[in-house]
Amino acid sequence: MDTRDHGDAQPVPLPGLAIRLIMAFGGALWAAYGYYRFMTPYGRDVLWREDLGYSLILSHGLFILYNLPGVLALLATTWAALSCATALRSVPGKLRTGSQVLLVFAAVFGLTAMAGQLGQIDALTTGGLSFGALFLGLGLFSAGLSVAREKPSSSRLSTMISSGLMLLGGAGVMILLLRPLMFALQMLPMAFGAAACVVFGLGWILLALASRAEAKRRAADVVL
Repeated sequence: MDTRDHGDAQPVPLPGLAIRLIMAFGGALWAAYGYYRFMTPYGRDVLWREDLGYSLILSHGLFILYNLPGVLALLATTWAALSCATALRSVPGKLRTGSQVLLVFAAVFGLTAMAGQLGQIDALTTGGLSFGALFLGLGLFSAGLSVAREKPSSSRLSTMISSGLMLLGGAGVMILLLRPLMFALQMLPMAFGAAACVVFGLGWILLALASRAEAKRRAADVVL
């Protein structure tokens, strides 16, 4: 992580190249997951059975196609978020520590979702993805809030980071909040879920690009 920031009294770290690539890759996967999971372009992969109390997998191939992008997206972006949160050592406070705890929970749910994919268990996959996105969103929001509270008068970079993380966190939380409105209550079309995932994914890509631009600016300042 690059920790130089000439506009801040204390430097704000930037994600390195590898983490930026993971951010962008994870963002693209979130968008793909939103399309496949909510739009189901090739038909249904699971069917809820009221008499059994769980969903039966109708097509194992479609179950993997529709869910695996989301599982990989959750793991990739949680890894990137944990790397960034851990590097925020210049931002003390309980919120930063709390964000790391929330992100660890997101990683655990991501591994749960992966176990559901490997074992072809819908409950593990769906539950892991839903609650993983929730904890990822809460962790991002807490990290952004910690930057905003500890550095209220800092530079444009800190404002960009705090605002970006909080907006990104809010988008992640929305993924879970929309699920009951679409599936259980059927009050919203599935396109809302797809759109929420696409927005979440684009947010990760934009954050990676913004970090890359800032890294280039810092490098140019050093040369000058």
